[in-house]
Amino acid sequence: MKRNICTFLLGVLTTALWAQFSIQDAKHAGVEQAAIDTVFVLDEVTGAKLTYVDTIAHNYKWYAYNLGSNEAELLIEQTDALQTAVPLVDTASMGYKLQIDDLPAKWVWIYDYDQMAVSFENIQVYTDLIDRCTNYQIELTYQAPVMQYDTLMHDKAPFELQRKVVLSYDSTYYESGSYVSKQVEETTDLAPNFIVPSPLDNTAYTITGDTWGIEFGKADSITSEQVQAYAVAVNIEASVRIREDALNEGDKDISTDNKLAGSAPLNIEILNDASPAAFFNQWCLSTDKNFSNCSLHSSETDFRYTFEQHGTYYLQLETTNNVPSDDPAQNCLSRQTYTIEVVNSLLEVPNVFTPNGDGKNDEFRVSYKSLISFKGQVFNMWGRLLYAWDDPAKGWDGTIGGVPAAEGAYMYVIEAVGADKDQDGKPMKYVYRGDINLLR
Repeated sequence: MKRNICTFLLGVLTTALWAQFSIQDAKHAGVEQAAIDTVFVLDEVTGAKLTYVDTIAHNYKWYAYNLGSNEAELLIEQTDALQTAVPLVDTASMGYKLQIDDLPAKWVWIYDYDQMAVSFENIQVYTDLIDRCTNYQIELTYQAPVMQYDTLMHDKAPFELQRKVVLSYDSTYYESGSYVSKQVEETTDLAPNFIVPSPLDNTAYTITGDTWGIEFGKADSITSEQVQAYAVAVNIEASVRIREDALNEGDKDISTDNKLAGSAPLNIEILNDASPAAFFNQWCLSTDKNFSNCSLHSSETDFRYTFEQHGTYYLQLETTNNVPSDDPAQNCLSRQTYTIEVVNSLLEVPNVFTPNGDGKNDEFRVSYKSLISFKGQVFNMWGRLLYAWDDPAKGWDGTIGGVPAAEGAYMYVIEAVGADKDQDGKPMKYVYRGDINLLR
């Protein structure tokens, strides 16, 4: 609000200098974009003067007139002067005409704020006149004299100043992983009704003004009762929990902005941070993107699940507010939808590895995707079992009982089942038998 006032004052000074009018001996504010030469609002007019300054000498005549007057009253005449001034009439609202030689007249209007101040009587916030999930309506009762001005040229209707007030309330928003509250101040036209966004947490609304009263330190203020929040917002952090040690697993996480995707078993974690008014969460997991049926329901805050079957899945979160209504249309709801894809399985076996400690191809490991079971065995040429493992992310380091095995060929048998299905609709099975060459 301070920034707005500074901007307003800068505009006031610019307007006053351009028009060459100024006020002496009174605190005042100009009116930007007035329909006449200058409009001033004074803290009080008693003892104040309206001054006009030019760069060359003129003859001046000052007149005063009221709204709707047919003629003006001559106040002061001054000849051959660079500057002229007229004492202001002590009244709530008065127009002044300045005749400079035979040039077109200049028109100024003066208001005494003490006699034009705004006073507030009542404020009421209605949550059910519109859609309470999106907007509330504020109704304000007040007294504010109409601020009109014109010239003696009555072919034009009087002009009216639009008063401005400051609406302030606590706004709740999401920042750095949590919901925080911050006071918002908005300058708006004074009116009997205001439409405001539905808050995410309970708050009260304060109206202060008008802006001239704020500038003069005389503004009235009124605050509503605390208002119940109904709107719901959800901030989601969705991720695939990848297996960091599975260096030989492909497509562990190939998620995009619109899809969570990767290799099975695909571990999905979705953390749900809902706004204060949120109350009930409903997760629905389905193979139908229209969610005509749900294979899994959950009312937990967060969602964690391991997908072991190939395919495309759809997940939906619905979060509702904590003050449900008998009218479903009044139940505020936030909906989030995700597509989850488990990629096809893959199993590839190398034919050589080099356990020489250089950090490259030091273990006999398979390359794989989306395997839900695995069993590997390594034998020597006489059929003796040397190593067995059931985690495809691991492999044989080329030792036997902790002693480096000799270079040469070794036999392996690897069996696995994929998350997808074969052409017959059965689980994809892999059975590989062959030789692995150990080189140092």
